[in-house]
Amino acid sequence: MGVNRSIDALKPELAAAVRIFLTRCDEEKFPVLIIETDRSQAVQDAYYAQGRQSIDVVNQLRQAAGLYLIKERENTIVTNAKVSNHTGGKAVDMAPEIAGRPGYPWWNAPSWVWERMGLLGEKCGLDWCAGGWGQTWGMGWDNPHFELMKQEAA
Repeated sequence: MGVNRSIDALKPELAAAVRIFLTRCDEEKFPVLIIETDRSQAVQDAYYAQGRQSIDVVNQLRQAAGLYLIKERENTIVTNAKVSNHTGGKAVDMAPEIAGRPGYPWWNAPSWVWERMGLLGEKCGLDWCAGGWGQTWGMGWDNPHFELMKQEAA
Protein backbone atom coordinates (compact mmCIF):
# COMPACT_ATOMS: atom_id res chain seq x y z
CA MET A 1 0.00 0.00 0.00
CA GLY A 2 1.08 3.58 0.55
CA VAL A 3 1.57 6.09 -2.23
CA ASN A 4 1.53 4.59 -5.72
CA ARG A 5 3.44 6.45 -8.43
CA SER A 6 3.30 3.81 -11.15
CA ILE A 7 1.87 4.95 -14.47
CA ASP A 8 1.07 1.28 -15.16
CA ALA A 9 -1.43 1.40 -12.27
CA LEU A 10 -3.58 3.85 -14.24
CA LYS A 11 -6.37 2.92 -16.64
CA PRO A 12 -4.70 2.20 -20.03
CA GLU A 13 -6.12 5.27 -21.81
CA LEU A 14 -5.03 7.58 -19.00
CA ALA A 15 -1.60 5.92 -18.79
CA ALA A 16 -1.11 6.50 -22.54
CA ALA A 17 -2.04 10.19 -22.24
CA VAL A 18 0.29 10.64 -19.22
CA ARG A 19 3.17 9.09 -21.17
CA ILE A 20 2.54 11.49 -24.07
CA PHE A 21 2.41 14.38 -21.60
CA LEU A 22 5.69 13.37 -19.93
CA THR A 23 7.38 13.06 -23.33
CA ARG A 24 6.12 16.52 -24.31
CA CYS A 25 7.32 17.99 -21.00
CA ASP A 26 10.73 16.39 -21.54
CA GLU A 27 10.93 17.83 -25.08
CA GLU A 28 10.08 21.29 -23.73
CA LYS A 29 12.58 21.00 -20.84
CA PHE A 30 9.72 21.36 -18.37
CA PRO A 31 10.39 18.73 -15.69
CA VAL A 32 7.41 17.27 -13.85
CA LEU A 33 7.02 14.53 -11.28
CA ILE A 34 4.38 11.87 -10.80
CA ILE A 35 3.11 12.42 -7.26
CA GLU A 36 0.38 9.76 -7.07
CA THR A 37 -1.56 7.49 -9.41
CA ASP A 38 -3.89 4.71 -8.25
CA ARG A 39 -4.96 5.03 -4.63
CA SER A 40 -6.44 2.44 -2.29
CA GLN A 41 -9.59 3.32 -0.37
CA ALA A 42 -7.53 2.96 2.83
CA VAL A 43 -5.22 5.75 1.65
CA GLN A 44 -8.21 7.89 0.64
CA ASP A 45 -9.79 7.32 4.06
CA ALA A 46 -6.58 8.43 5.76
CA TYR A 47 -6.41 11.57 3.60
CA TYR A 48 -10.06 12.35 4.27
CA ALA A 49 -9.58 11.98 8.04
CA GLN A 50 -6.88 14.66 8.07
CA GLY A 51 -8.15 17.83 9.65
CA ARG A 52 -11.38 16.08 10.66
CA GLN A 53 -10.07 13.58 13.24
CA SER A 54 -7.53 13.70 16.04
CA ILE A 55 -3.88 13.27 15.12
CA ASP A 56 -3.91 9.85 16.83
CA VAL A 57 -6.80 8.59 14.68
CA VAL A 58 -5.29 10.11 11.53
CA ASN A 59 -1.92 8.47 12.16
CA GLN A 60 -3.55 5.10 12.91
CA LEU A 61 -5.30 5.31 9.52
CA ARG A 62 -2.13 6.51 7.78
CA GLN A 63 -0.06 3.71 9.30
CA ALA A 64 -2.65 1.09 8.32
CA ALA A 65 -2.59 2.48 4.76
CA GLY A 66 1.21 2.37 4.56
CA LEU A 67 1.65 6.14 4.74
CA TYR A 68 4.16 8.04 6.84
CA LEU A 69 2.98 9.54 10.12
CA ILE A 70 2.32 13.27 10.29
CA LYS A 71 2.76 15.88 13.00
CA GLU A 72 -0.11 17.77 14.65
CA ARG A 73 0.60 20.90 12.57
CA GLU A 74 0.18 18.82 9.39
CA ASN A 75 -3.23 17.56 10.45
CA THR A 76 -5.14 19.81 8.08
CA ILE A 77 -7.79 19.04 5.48
CA VAL A 78 -6.16 17.80 2.28
CA THR A 79 -9.24 16.51 0.43
CA ASN A 80 -12.98 16.93 0.40
CA ALA A 81 -13.52 13.60 -1.32
CA LYS A 82 -14.47 10.45 0.56
CA VAL A 83 -14.26 8.64 -2.77
CA SER A 84 -11.66 9.70 -5.32
CA ASN A 85 -11.10 9.06 -9.01
CA HIS A 86 -7.60 8.05 -7.96
CA THR A 87 -9.19 4.89 -6.61
CA GLY A 88 -9.29 2.64 -9.64
CA GLY A 89 -6.56 4.48 -11.55
CA LYS A 90 -8.74 7.17 -13.13
CA ALA A 91 -6.68 10.15 -11.91
CA VAL A 92 -3.06 11.19 -11.49
CA ASP A 93 -1.39 13.94 -9.48
CA MET A 94 1.69 15.57 -11.01
CA ALA A 95 3.77 18.58 -10.03
CA PRO A 96 6.55 20.65 -11.54
CA GLU A 97 10.01 19.70 -10.34
CA ILE A 98 12.32 22.19 -8.62
CA ALA A 99 15.12 23.12 -11.04
CA GLY A 100 18.38 21.55 -9.95
CA ARG A 101 16.69 19.36 -7.33
CA PRO A 102 15.66 16.12 -9.05
CA GLY A 103 12.77 14.39 -7.33
CA TYR A 104 11.56 17.45 -5.41
CA PRO A 105 8.12 18.85 -6.27
CA TRP A 106 7.84 22.63 -6.63
CA TRP A 107 4.68 23.05 -4.54
CA ASN A 108 4.98 26.82 -4.26
CA ALA A 109 5.66 27.37 -7.97
CA PRO A 110 4.13 30.58 -9.34
CA SER A 111 0.71 30.23 -10.94
CA TRP A 112 2.14 30.59 -14.47
CA VAL A 113 4.15 27.38 -13.95
CA TRP A 114 1.03 25.45 -12.89
CA GLU A 115 -0.92 26.97 -15.77
CA ARG A 116 1.75 25.95 -18.26
CA MET A 117 1.68 22.41 -16.87
CA GLY A 118 -2.11 22.34 -17.07
CA LEU A 119 -2.20 23.61 -20.64
CA LEU A 120 0.43 21.09 -21.72
CA GLY A 121 -1.65 18.35 -20.10
CA GLU A 122 -4.80 19.48 -21.89
CA LYS A 123 -2.95 19.40 -25.24
CA CYS A 124 -2.12 15.76 -24.49
CA GLY A 125 -5.71 14.74 -23.74
CA LEU A 126 -5.63 15.31 -19.98
CA ASP A 127 -8.30 17.24 -18.14
CA TRP A 128 -6.59 19.58 -15.72
CA CYS A 129 -9.13 19.75 -12.95
CA ALA A 130 -7.77 23.07 -11.72
CA GLY A 131 -7.83 24.81 -15.06
CA GLY A 132 -10.43 27.40 -15.86
CA TRP A 133 -11.75 27.84 -12.34
CA GLY A 134 -10.29 31.34 -12.07
CA GLN A 135 -8.97 30.69 -8.59
CA THR A 136 -5.48 30.70 -7.13
CA TRP A 137 -3.46 27.95 -5.51
CA GLY A 138 -4.78 27.17 -2.07
CA MET A 139 -8.17 28.70 -2.83
CA GLY A 140 -9.89 25.68 -4.32
CA TRP A 141 -7.57 24.65 -7.13
CA ASP A 142 -6.34 21.09 -7.18
CA ASN A 143 -3.34 22.04 -9.32
CA PRO A 144 -1.65 18.61 -9.43
CA HIS A 145 -4.82 16.69 -10.39
CA PHE A 146 -5.34 15.36 -13.92
CA GLU A 147 -7.89 12.98 -15.38
CA LEU A 148 -8.53 11.75 -18.90
CA MET A 149 -10.26 14.38 -21.02
CA LYS A 150 -13.94 13.58 -21.22
CA GLN A 151 -15.15 13.02 -24.77
CA GLU A 152 -17.92 15.31 -25.98
CA ALA A 153 -21.11 13.48 -26.92
CA ALA A 154 -21.66 13.64 -30.67
